[in-house]
Amino acid sequence: MTQRTSNHRSHSDNHRSSNSRSRSRPHQSRNAHVYRQPIRLQDEDFSFISPCVKYSLFFFNFIFWMLGGSFIGLGVWSILQEYNETSTLLNIDTVLDAIPHISLALIFVGMIIFSMSFAGCLGALRENLCLLKIYSLMLLLLFIGEIILSTVAFMFPNSFSTYLKDKLSKDPIIKYRDDTNLQNLIDIIQTEFKCCGISDKGYKDWSRNQYFNCTSTNKSHESCAVPYSCCRNPKNIDSGLNNIMCGYKVQNISSVVEVNKSIYTRGCVEAMTEIFERNMNIVAGVCLGSAIIQLLAMFLARSLQGQIMAQRSRWM
Repeated sequence: MTQRTSNHRSHSDNHRSSNSRSRSRPHQSRNAHVYRQPIRLQDEDFSFISPCVKYSLFFFNFIFWMLGGSFIGLGVWSILQEYNETSTLLNIDTVLDAIPHISLALIFVGMIIFSMSFAGCLGALRENLCLLKIYSLMLLLLFIGEIILSTVAFMFPNSFSTYLKDKLSKDPIIKYRDDTNLQNLIDIIQTEFKCCGISDKGYKDWSRNQYFNCTSTNKSHESCAVPYSCCRNPKNIDSGLNNIMCGYKVQNISSVVEVNKSIYTRGCVEAMTEIFERNMNIVAGVCLGSAIIQLLAMFLARSLQGQIMAQRSRWM
């Protein structure tokens, strides 16, 4: 009797446990179905590439792409205008001869900006790793070059200033009448910075120009003169037009004090250096802002490269 009762109890316990297992299995399978499906959908829709990073880099470079294209177009238009006036093309013998030509400088700078921003713009839009790496490398080289140039100018200010004076006081002065764009640029600089000439010689730099020198062979009516932009009062009081003869024969005057009454006597490099030193906070802010923009562009490019590589690894 006791054995029959114990067998009955064990049989009921086994039946009860089997029923509980059977009831729990559908519940577990339903839960597995419920939790498994969102994970599968998330895997299909998820992407490592952030639209914010991608399109921020695209629009950032698109602006500079338009700017570079504008520089190139302006430079080409300037060369065509100069050709229509003189019927001669630019005479370029070496790379250094291209520096004083404003048109070529605009085209050169525009091509650098255009190519860099094009690589960044298209690389971001098409998620192209090759273009993004080229863009990052060009930005890095530009940033390193700026750091080296700034360091040299900061550590050796006198040598850097002397180098600029020696290099810039020759070709731009000599080619003043040969390039209309260069002439306009020099006139604007001399008027805005209230200077004359480039180097420490000041207004005496203009003796290097064939139209302004004081040699006996110079038959020009501008002999021993300086451009009107050197004058303190270049405007004619009656007509309001530029008086191109306001600096007439000033190089013949021996007294610098007398010359200083009618024209500016200091060189433009000295004048610009003085203004930069007085506004060092603004200059430092501009340099810092430029560095931050370049670093931000490099950060976005490198971030997008990492996201693209992570996304590609999911497909392999």
